[in-house]
Amino acid sequence: MRWRVSLRAAGLVVVLAAAVQLHAGVMYTVTDLGTLGGPPGEGSEAHGINDLGQVVGWAFAQTPSGAAMHAFRTAPNQPINPATDDLDVLGSPWSVARGINNLGQVIGSGGGTISFRTRPNQPINPATDELGTLGGAFSAAVAINDAGQVVGQSKLADGSYRAFRTAPNAPINPATDDLGTFGGAGSAAFDINALGQVVGGAALAGNGWAAGAFRSAPNSAINPLTDDLGTLGGTWSQAFGINASGQVAGTSTISTEPGHGMHIFRTSPDQPINPVTDDLGTLGEANLQVKAMNDRGDVVGVFVVYGDVENAFIGVGSQLANLNDFIDPASGWVLKNANDINNLGQIVGGGYLNGRFRAYRLDPIPEPSALLVGVAGLSICALRRPSQANPT
Repeated sequence: MRWRVSLRAAGLVVVLAAAVQLHAGVMYTVTDLGTLGGPPGEGSEAHGINDLGQVVGWAFAQTPSGAAMHAFRTAPNQPINPATDDLDVLGSPWSVARGINNLGQVIGSGGGTISFRTRPNQPINPATDELGTLGGAFSAAVAINDAGQVVGQSKLADGSYRAFRTAPNAPINPATDDLGTFGGAGSAAFDINALGQVVGGAALAGNGWAAGAFRSAPNSAINPLTDDLGTLGGTWSQAFGINASGQVAGTSTISTEPGHGMHIFRTSPDQPINPVTDDLGTLGEANLQVKAMNDRGDVVGVFVVYGDVENAFIGVGSQLANLNDFIDPASGWVLKNANDINNLGQIVGGGYLNGRFRAYRLDPIPEPSALLVGVAGLSICALRRPSQANPT
């Protein structure tokens, strides 16, 4: 009896393994997130996803004055619902959502000049949600953590640009939120983790703008003595993502020629760039930009092959790949950019679906190894059950 059950379980493992292997190239299902009900042909794009599967971005809506681009936030793992998901605008003709935390707070920009942070799962309220600036006429919020701290870039009164980080659920305070630079003219912040560590790019004294990637200490300004992450051997780097352990991902040149040899890097936790271990490489003759990284260290972004052919990419472990290679080629999709990835491995961005630019969500299909582990567990249970019923 025990051997017959064992052989059946082993046979099931082989059959399932063979079935999975036939579809090994298809690793994600693609969901068209739709639009906010704008005119046919008008599109949408997703910029952020939280661990609940709520997605934010922009989509065209039909307003009394015509079609307009509005920020949206979906329900968990649902497409855009025009009746409930339009976040409206911040006293301007259009708005864009750039990020969302696990409480459902959304950040972005209204009219391209002033940033906002919503209350949890609420639309934009111009009376309460405007973040202000560092003293100039512009701010752009790009990331938010679960504490409600927001980072981005803003103009100072003198017209220069600086990275900022707000206090939890507070507007920008010019006296406390300017993160400074490495001694050069400007800086920009692109991501923040739960500890309040911020990453971005800052100008070095005497060098061009944003010459060096940085990672700040928790809730601290940029320290030129400790926060410069260095490069992969070239003259330029920027950091675009940071996770809970302090790993940083970004792009760097690898030669002494500015703009030449652009590669992706991912650091060890709370360490500078190590050219020997942190170089994830490139995708042919391409210009790459990291957009996000999750707590596992998975990286997503966009690569542009010279000639302006743009595609989404993913980096897992030490490998980079075109995301289009892992969806059903008969789906009609061409994924142009990947803007965010959550801790479940769900990815969002924008691409062409039968010629129309649409926001998408990718959901991972279980890996063969995970499936085989599960089946192996069933096999073990099948082997053990008769022995428990009929001990020898």
